[in-house]
Amino acid sequence: MKVVRHSTKRAAVCGASLLTIMLAAGQVQAQEAGPDEEAVAVDEIIVTGTSIRGVPPVGSNLIGVSRADVERLGAANTPDILASVPQLNSFNTAPVAASGGFGTFAPGMRGLPSSATLPLMNGHRLVAAAANDTAPDYPLIPALAIERVEVVADGASSIYGSDAVTGVVNFITRRRVDGVEASANYGVGDAYYQGHFGVLAGKTFERGSALIAYQYTQNDSITGGDRDYRTQDFTKQGGLDARAVNCPTPNVLYDTSFYAVYHAAPGLVAGTKNYCDNGAVVDLYPSTELHSLFASGEYLVSDKIRLWGEALYADRHDEMRVGLPVQSVAMSAANPFFRGPAGGAANVAFVLFRPDNIVGADHFINSDDKQVFNGSVGVDFQLPREFELTLGGTFGRTDNDAYIPAINTAAITAAGFGVTTATALDPFGDGTSEAVKQAILANAATAVGITQDMDMASARLSGPLFELPGGTMKIALGAEYRKETFEQRGVVGASPVPEKLDRDISSFYGEIFAPLVSEANALPLVQKLSLSLSGRYDKYSDFGETSNPKIGVNWTPANGLDLRASYGQSFRAPGMRQIGATVGAYYLDAATSVVGANDPTRGPNQVATIYLLGGNKNLQPEEAETWSLGADWTPSFAPNFKASVTYYNIEYINTIGVPSAAMVFTDPTFSKVIHRDPTPSELQALLAGHVNVNVPSAIPAAVNFLDLRLNNFGMRSTDGLDMFFRYNWPTDFGLVYADLSANYILNYDVKQTPNSAVADSLDLGIPQTTARFTLGADVGDWSVASFVNFRGEYTNNYATPTGVAQYTSSPYVTVDLRVSWTLPDAGWSQGMTASLQVNDLLDETPPYFPATDGIGGAYNPIGRFIALNLRKKF
Repeated sequence: MKVVRHSTKRAAVCGASLLTIMLAAGQVQAQEAGPDEEAVAVDEIIVTGTSIRGVPPVGSNLIGVSRADVERLGAANTPDILASVPQLNSFNTAPVAASGGFGTFAPGMRGLPSSATLPLMNGHRLVAAAANDTAPDYPLIPALAIERVEVVADGASSIYGSDAVTGVVNFITRRRVDGVEASANYGVGDAYYQGHFGVLAGKTFERGSALIAYQYTQNDSITGGDRDYRTQDFTKQGGLDARAVNCPTPNVLYDTSFYAVYHAAPGLVAGTKNYCDNGAVVDLYPSTELHSLFASGEYLVSDKIRLWGEALYADRHDEMRVGLPVQSVAMSAANPFFRGPAGGAANVAFVLFRPDNIVGADHFINSDDKQVFNGSVGVDFQLPREFELTLGGTFGRTDNDAYIPAINTAAITAAGFGVTTATALDPFGDGTSEAVKQAILANAATAVGITQDMDMASARLSGPLFELPGGTMKIALGAEYRKETFEQRGVVGASPVPEKLDRDISSFYGEIFAPLVSEANALPLVQKLSLSLSGRYDKYSDFGETSNPKIGVNWTPANGLDLRASYGQSFRAPGMRQIGATVGAYYLDAATSVVGANDPTRGPNQVATIYLLGGNKNLQPEEAETWSLGADWTPSFAPNFKASVTYYNIEYINTIGVPSAAMVFTDPTFSKVIHRDPTPSELQALLAGHVNVNVPSAIPAAVNFLDLRLNNFGMRSTDGLDMFFRYNWPTDFGLVYADLSANYILNYDVKQTPNSAVADSLDLGIPQTTARFTLGADVGDWSVASFVNFRGEYTNNYATPTGVAQYTSSPYVTVDLRVSWTLPDAGWSQGMTASLQVNDLLDETPPYFPATDGIGGAYNPIGRFIALNLRKKF
């Protein structure tokens, strides 16, 4: 078993954002505390980024979304809630699952991949919940059950283990509620609607509490044709005309020497083309139906024993309209439906068309049905000397059923050479027989079912060690055992694709909190000083071992000014599917290899190429070193003003990916994956155990074999600033407040391999600035808030007729509005609040960019959205 070790190259100091967590906790208690909730103890508040009870995370920037924020946002689900956080990649978008709807909802942080951010629920790990991913996914919690969300924007593998490279997102649920609450929300946009209904019931009694919440959510889809700002013709800006020529009304390619002259059907006039926008029928935003159910409870068996548990079940159905696979089919003149150009003598021509008349629609529908369960149970024991022992179990299970229709290319190719109306393809009209249509659609779809399980047992001991001059030194020690499984069944086309993967993880971690200086022993320029040390060891059954330390320091040089810094090492274990996914063997003939896999050593005499794609059992963890410096300032001369600035630096190495064929032949990193002219026995060994996708039985003697399975070779380096400013104005008529939250990326460099050139991602699609400005007022029974969302300009390359050029779009700026009214507290309106939600008040057109759909960067395709929300407490 290979052992993976980190080397500590630098030492740094770090501290925690006490200000932010105190504000978050204060907002939570202000929203939730009622006559029956006064018993909520401070040490029961879940804190993210530390394993020591009652101690905030030391050194790390903590970003909070409070219960009040959740209600004000009116978001339909947890991904929508976090679209308000500028540090997350989903900021100011309508979040959708990655990988065309079959990946996770979890977005990345600060432009890094989503797999590098760890989602949690009440501090507990979540099961993977996507057909194309074995990484944890956001929990789909009913909005009424969410207490707050905490984002630790710092590496946290020393506490949580894998995936906490750039940070942690912890969804914290409500714990003590008395009574019943209901919420209904319905909104509309241009060619769009969304609605959700939820109810929560809770009971707090002398020795415990119980809570249950349910939510139903439904939304419509939005197609490309629903948005008139989309375009695919960029010739006015010097770009290409990217409109499709594979259209419902076909084009015919014909020339006596090389099929190169277009003839537009039905007139078949040489040199003319039919153009179409195939993206108009494709969903920009899928339709969704979601049921989610959450329950939790706790019970004090005695003064020293507390039982607790929680469970979340979500049932989600997504449908996404996708474009039909465009076709370029060779047709024989013997085909009774063949149409050649006037005066042409060709026996064969290529017909470029979209198969609407074969499918009976202008799109396919991809569907994904997902049932997800996450649950945790445990018991807390109060031990002598104020120590606490927590024993717990966390369980998760996901069932995905994904369906992706497709075209049987072999059947449609054969039909192009059909010689009777019963066997031939008619791309020009409706002459294709029903039998041929069925053959073209048969044995082509992907229909897979995936089950993923996670079972974890954990133990944690925490408590005080001894007194230091600045307070009590505290410690936490923990151990975890986790088992993960992945099972796939079903077919891709006519080929079964069974997969069965599993892994075991054993982990041990420890953390020490040492308050060195406090008010009791303060020194000049050292009012407070505290230190945190943590470390974690993980042993994986598939790739080996990894150890990750972290150090943090908080320093208060003067009243109102808190400085903090951190240094840590983090990792992301390769997903089980990245390790064990089915490996396919693919074939390119010599002519195709000239374009797709050109080998410079072969000169003009290119050869056929065989290549592998899929999982790799030799993958190692992705690794990162992170450090940060920050300051939180609350000046005595302006007690209502608060400011926080954090500098972060992330070095992320060994990232997993697939090289391009061109890179394989030019970068010495990949010299070991190239096998030129293998002997028959060598080739047989290279192909052993892999699925033959299209490799012919007769293989030429001269051939290139490329092993393009996933591997560790990428590098990312980024640094930047997180900023937060707030000012409150108490007035005679109420409270006026303003705040600004922003992320500014200073540098973002990427190397696809250690030997490749550095690419600046700020010039390749990553916005440098994201920010959200809030201005609001609470006046009596009314609350009004406005939000300005800013995403900086988008810079990237685009194709021109002569090569590649660069274009910078304008920033993307939208304005949101919220108005809330607490109705008179009497009669039918008692406990009722009505809210108006307007997203993208000015219906902002996304910035233009001369490629893809003519849109510069991520945006919200919903546009202006107006919704009414009613909440009532019983």
